[in-house]
Amino acid sequence: MLQILHLEDNAVDAELIERLLRKQGIIAHFTRVKDRVLFIEALQQTRFDVILSDFEMPGFDGLSALKIASEQAPDCPFVFVSGCLGEEAGIESLTQGASDFVSKDRLGGLPAAIRRVQRESAERTRITNHE
Repeated sequence: MLQILHLEDNAVDAELIERLLRKQGIIAHFTRVKDRVLFIEALQQTRFDVILSDFEMPGFDGLSALKIASEQAPDCPFVFVSGCLGEEAGIESLTQGASDFVSKDRLGGLPAAIRRVQRESAERTRITNHE
């Protein structure tokens, strides 16, 4: 079972994403947080397999979350799931260390993105363990 940390201030969006992933066969325990303090607490308390993050939230933003995650959980894939993340911002997020980005308008691509970043993470771990 995957451990997914979901940084999302909108409960309806969070539920929609969780339902979609379960329907597509992704078995996971979801920890939803909606602000900086809870995000940091969650990272300190649990080892997550994937982080999903909205891009803009009141008082906190996804790029700040990405920076925190890269420091506290550098091996954990980070996927932006946002309604306001345009192509340019999406590409910029990748250059800053995000694993992928998916528009909330195109959530159908999220299960494949999660499976892909999980495979890549497992491969990096395998290579690191063999060196």
